[in-house]
Amino acid sequence: MKIEPNLVLAFSTGMALILLVLTAGVFGRPDFLVRYVLIAAGFSACYVAMNTWIERRAAAPPPPMIPARIVGVPIAMVIPMVVLVFAAVPVFLPGRDVALLVIIATVLFGLTVRSAMRVRQ
Repeated sequence: MKIEPNLVLAFSTGMALILLVLTAGVFGRPDFLVRYVLIAAGFSACYVAMNTWIERRAAAPPPPMIPARIVGVPIAMVIPMVVLVFAAVPVFLPGRDVALLVIIATVLFGLTVRSAMRVRQ
């Protein structure tokens, strides 16, 4: 059984996004936990849907982030690390609104999900 690297990348970015939402809800503004969950779910769904629609209309759809034959370590593996660094920000700066970090991490998650969807087609 071969494990698809783009799917692993999307899964690890999703887990890091969940960690970011949880740390933002616990260490950030406590009344914004529902807001962070709605932002993460809504933005990722909208990003994937709109990107799918745009790629269907494109002349040549972009290739997946991690190609089928991996020569070296892809730069795309940095994305989960960036989202994990975002998850550490509410711990060091408690009580602040980190909705912008959640939005950025959600777009990065949508990017990796769309890359995994390109491989599955």
